[in-house]
Amino acid sequence: GWGMPDLSAIFGRQQPLMVDQTIVFKASGEMHTWNLVLNDPGEDLRVTLVWTDAPGATVGPALVNDLDLEVVAGGTTYLGNVFQGGLSTSGGFADETNNVESVFLPFGGYEQVQVRVTAWNISGDGVPGNADPTDQDFALVVTSRSGLMYFFPLMGR
Repeated sequence: GWGMPDLSAIFGRQQPLMVDQTIVFKASGEMHTWNLVLNDPGEDLRVTLVWTDAPGATVGPALVNDLDLEVVAGGTTYLGNVFQGGLSTSGGFADETNNVESVFLPFGGYEQVQVRVTAWNISGDGVPGNADPTDQDFALVVTSRSGLMYFFPLMGR
């Protein structure tokens, strides 16, 4: 699993970025981007994306809607779930299997970070009951030890 949450560490931080199913992708290729400025560029950064996928196949790959997480820090792009030694590493491939993706960056000296969520494939009803047969919402949490100073969203690209 993804471990046990440390709520005291979360509530002790300043202003984490949290998105809780307020953004809905309606088609493949849509993207949402946040530019973040960290209070302390010497702190670590944790970014986690999760979504409740549409019901999938019982045989073979079960993922229906595929979202991708990318974090750009210090000019380097990190993809969700590409880890080496418990930390994110550059390179690799986007995760096409899981509906939980994370990027964990160590103390990096970066001040500005860009977080991007892309709807790589929207082919099922990830938000039941709204009369749209192809859509997907998600939750996103971005935290650092000292907190985020401020952020501003950029729609599309």
